[in-house]
Amino acid sequence: MSCKCNCNFRNGSDKMDFLISSETAGVYALGLTHYTCGNMKMAVNDPAHPVQCNLTIEPVGQPIDLGNGIYGQEFLIAGTVTYCPCGGCKPEPEYVTFQDCITTTSATQPKLALGEVNASPKPITYYVNNGCGCCRAQKPCTNQIAITTSIEVTAGA
Repeated sequence: MSCKCNCNFRNGSDKMDFLISSETAGVYALGLTHYTCGNMKMAVNDPAHPVQCNLTIEPVGQPIDLGNGIYGQEFLIAGTVTYCPCGGCKPEPEYVTFQDCITTTSATQPKLALGEVNASPKPITYYVNNGCGCCRAQKPCTNQIAITTSIEVTAGA
């Protein structure tokens, strides 16, 4: 499940699209893009092999005092995303990892929980008009997976 090729600077990497506080106190919305290992393509519309994602979240270290009763808590999200690459006929797993910081009002380590995790192929314009060699000959194709979830922060004891 690890990437073997570093031919693309985003090869197997994960980047944040958004991390925003919601109107509900202690809840954040998170959007990530996972770039497939080896720049592998997948069909954007493949009902036989939907993208699946399983993630966990853990706080990293203790909260850092940012002043005015606000603390920053670092967190790590880790897990796998599974998709069926073009030219392959079975789903393949890849690692997903992302680390960042959110704010909290507690000086003690909070409890963090992920909401429902959604993942789907992310259409990108420069593959829209190209075939991708999938065994099902579907197009358009992409090398990016959109992952969305929520993070619930509960103050520590």
